[in-house]
Amino acid sequence: MTQKNKVTVKIMDRDYTLVSDDSREHMQKVANYVDDKMRETFEGNKKLSTSMIGVLTALNVADELHKALIEKEELERRINSPQYELKSARDELDAVVSEFERRSLAYEKMVHEFSKLIDSSSIYETGVSQLRRRMEKLDQDLKRKEEDLKKSRNEVLELEKEFSHGDSQTRMIDFEEGTTE
Repeated sequence: MTQKNKVTVKIMDRDYTLVSDDSREHMQKVANYVDDKMRETFEGNKKLSTSMIGVLTALNVADELHKALIEKEELERRINSPQYELKSARDELDAVVSEFERRSLAYEKMVHEFSKLIDSSSIYETGVSQLRRRMEKLDQDLKRKEEDLKKSRNEVLELEKEFSHGDSQTRMIDFEEGTTE
């Protein structure tokens, strides 16, 4: 014969002695649960007697138990049903396929955008290359014109020297002839 456990618990400020095959901790948890539920019922209507609180609490706990049992039966039925397993597998497969399709579309969109960027960059590079060639040609033209300008300045200087040298000779001739300007 198993040894019975005995514990004193407090429910709605009254002491109760429980005797059971269950552990003392289990009996205390159950008593605490009942006390909490009775206090919830009491907080909802403080005019109820302790026996009314007990009956309403018992009904609420019985309702919770009944719903939990129905849910347990439904879960057991689903778990044991091959069709449930098949449906679950199909649902999971559909979810995976849907996610794959979504990611494939996103990937294709990224590839398309990347292709557009590559096309844009080649157009840009072509334009930059053309601008470089044009700039090099303009730079060469500028250097030629600077050289021409330098030659022209040198020619002007030479002409000025010749003119100023020739002008002084003309003055000397004029001076020797006795005329002055």
